[in-house]
Amino acid sequence: MENFGRVAAAILGLSVAIGLTGAGYFVSTTVYKGRIASNTVTVKGFAERDVTADLALWQISYSVNGNNLAMVYARSQSNAEAITAFLVQRGFANQDIKSGTLHVTDTHSNPYRPKETAESERYILGNQIAVRSNDVALVDRTMHELNELITQGIVLTSNNVDFEFTKLNDIKAAMLREATQNARDAAQQFADDADSRVGSIQSANQGFFSIVSRDAAVQGTNSEPDYIPALQQNTIDKRVRVVVSLTYYLER
Repeated sequence: MENFGRVAAAILGLSVAIGLTGAGYFVSTTVYKGRIASNTVTVKGFAERDVTADLALWQISYSVNGNNLAMVYARSQSNAEAITAFLVQRGFANQDIKSGTLHVTDTHSNPYRPKETAESERYILGNQIAVRSNDVALVDRTMHELNELITQGIVLTSNNVDFEFTKLNDIKAAMLREATQNARDAAQQFADDADSRVGSIQSANQGFFSIVSRDAAVQGTNSEPDYIPALQQNTIDKRVRVVVSLTYYLER
């Protein structure tokens, strides 16, 4: 019976020792993880690519006025045909050219119209010719030649083109890798100064891709990852940019 008590006491002591050892392990692991979590660095990385627009959305607007609605409409149709013929002559396909919806304004129906409004300007009819083309060079060249239409008596009210880059997915993965490497290089500099080494990523934020004119003015400098591009200009040459934010563990 005495031997049994000694065995039981020994087993109890061993269990207590194992429990204390396990508790000590978990406590030390928790302290270690907490220490690692407090030693982090958050950095930004960025990547840029100069690209060329591959799609042009061109809008040419014109207007016609007169006091006879039927005649104004006929002149509008004639103008649309003249603009289309001009574009086809320059090399655009008919399927790339679309006529918009006519807008008619009766100035006499406006109670606030100026009293000196001439009867010959009662009806104002506006229309828009839209061109969608992947030949951005042709669009860029032709949009500067519209003065020829003015010599034909066509009153142009706007000549706007939006050059777009549509192949972002083709370069997105490579740019993200470049931006991530740029961020890691920055983290490594912090680690060197702190006599540490860069560990795994704690968190990451991709940010967003922006596409602006290559020559757009900016706030800040290109060397700053968070500079703000100005409003996009309608130019063929574009700049794609992405900024990522990553937090790394720093290990001793």
